[in-house]
Amino acid sequence: MISRALTTVLLTGFVAGILYTGAQMLRVTPLILEAEKYEIAEIALPHSHVASGITHTHVLNGVALDVHQRVATPHENLPAAHDHAGVAHATENWAPGDGAERTFYTAVSNIVTGIAFSLMLVAVFLLRGKTVDMNSGILWGAAGFAVFALAPALGLPPELPGMTAAALESRQVWWIGTVIATAIGIGLFTESKTILAKIAALALLAAPHLIGAPHPFLFESNVPAELSAQFAIASLVTSAFFWFVLGGTSGYLYKKLVIESSSVLFKTSSLNPQ
Repeated sequence: MISRALTTVLLTGFVAGILYTGAQMLRVTPLILEAEKYEIAEIALPHSHVASGITHTHVLNGVALDVHQRVATPHENLPAAHDHAGVAHATENWAPGDGAERTFYTAVSNIVTGIAFSLMLVAVFLLRGKTVDMNSGILWGAAGFAVFALAPALGLPPELPGMTAAALESRQVWWIGTVIATAIGIGLFTESKTILAKIAALALLAAPHLIGAPHPFLFESNVPAELSAQFAIASLVTSAFFWFVLGGTSGYLYKKLVIESSSVLFKTSSLNPQ
């Protein structure tokens, strides 16, 4: 049973990761590439308010920002050169090239993510010990989408490159807390029978949003608002597609490879005890 469960996990993760990558290529990736043009323009093209005679300082989370005059010349965007022991060399961060290389690494990342989430779903199937099929798997996929994508997006919608955001640590803490609260809340609401438990579930679901997600004091971005809205919607739609594929495939394979195969083996061993 363990080997069949692991086979279910691996096959589900691979199928969901590949299909999710294809969905991203259709809409999400073009929006990211378009936003990167604005991000590069923001760095490479300096601008100033000197002509207006107004001097001011931007503050983001208590830290002064010199955003408007941080680039003296367009050439400052080139990698910095360091000299060690008389040997000069340029340093720059590695990134996959556009096209096939970028698509390949995206697919690998999505497959690994699919396997990880599939492992969680199959573990829940095994712990519950109830019959699972494609239809119930899709419902579990919908729950996964609500926990890991929809609920966090209500406070922290998907962001394009170049957009202003709050400190990473505070966003991570809020995201993790929202995921945990939403998962427990959905579990209590669907599995419990008492009114008090359902009220507690609703309180857990609402708590992260009543507390509020962390946001920067100053929003400053060259990315058009319409592009940001399109990206948020496209990201949520493709994420929903990913979770429905993940849930339906894991439910189908779990029924075929784990439940039905285990039943056949059990009947065979009962008929042939020797």
